[in-house]
Amino acid sequence: MTDLRSKLVTGAALLSAVLLIAMPHAMAEGNLRYIVEIFCVFAFAQSWNFLAGYVGLMSFGQQLFIGLGAYFVFVLSNRLGLNPFWIVPLAFVFAGTFAALISPLVFRLRDAYFAISIWVIAEIVRLFIAQRDFLGSVSGLPLMATRGMDRSLVAMWTFYLAALLAFLAVFGLYYLSRSRLGLALAAVRDNEGTAASIGINVWWTRFVGFVVGSGFTGAAGAVYYMSVFQVQPGGAFDPNWMVIMLFIVIIGGIGTVEGPIIGTAIYFLLRAFFSGTGNLYLMLLGAAAIAVMMVSAKGIWGVFRDFSGIDILGARRASGFDTHTKS
Repeated sequence: MTDLRSKLVTGAALLSAVLLIAMPHAMAEGNLRYIVEIFCVFAFAQSWNFLAGYVGLMSFGQQLFIGLGAYFVFVLSNRLGLNPFWIVPLAFVFAGTFAALISPLVFRLRDAYFAISIWVIAEIVRLFIAQRDFLGSVSGLPLMATRGMDRSLVAMWTFYLAALLAFLAVFGLYYLSRSRLGLALAAVRDNEGTAASIGINVWWTRFVGFVVGSGFTGAAGAVYYMSVFQVQPGGAFDPNWMVIMLFIVIIGGIGTVEGPIIGTAIYFLLRAFFSGTGNLYLMLLGAAAIAVMMVSAKGIWGVFRDFSGIDILGARRASGFDTHTKS
């Protein structure tokens, strides 16, 4: 059964890759831009899901890495005249390096203190950027390099970058969860003492997970703001990004690959219907998340999986969120 499932997942990955490569040649530019937004928001949510559900780190400040990744690409491209599409992998490195640098500080804190500390750092970075003229101050920065490029090519390559992020957020996470690192992350998340007793370096394992998850968020942030050609500190470091991530992951199912896919679809459906209602729209998101949590903290996919016995990607392991719901 395991071999069959692995073959099915590999086949699904190949089919998805072919479809994603073909999509820009069969869709209008406006539709591509909308799909880029969907893919990037999904990547944001999946990166937070990875940290919370697989690494066991609850952060309320992942907008920090969205902003860092975006500003890194914009500043480097504008200052050096480089093609921003080639810089995106470096945004992963930059955001991951920043996460590595703050790790010795924030890892001293646990639970709610850790979660809030990342949010505090995000606010400090936002204020720093907003007060620096060479970073665009509160007005932000435009992406100069794309002004001389063909718009259709810009749309196509932005789509490919976003599609790659979405592809990795599904199949990359699936294979990572089954690697030695994934098993070590699961062990540390579930019980640090037991993990340490079998020879796992708890601090280092958590450190690697934090760096990888934050770096991925940074790359996704770069692609998202490249798609709108402008980045501002108030938008890139907006705490509402965390609200969206939390909603998508909680309603879909934390600690699952499939959950954020469902949560992202529901988020964009709700936004399409209620985005014009202002604050009521945010209240509806919160109400929907609370309703799902009251039924089951496992989320929609968790309930479906338990009821049907279907576990498509099979990458999920029980987490601390589930132990509170078991009788």
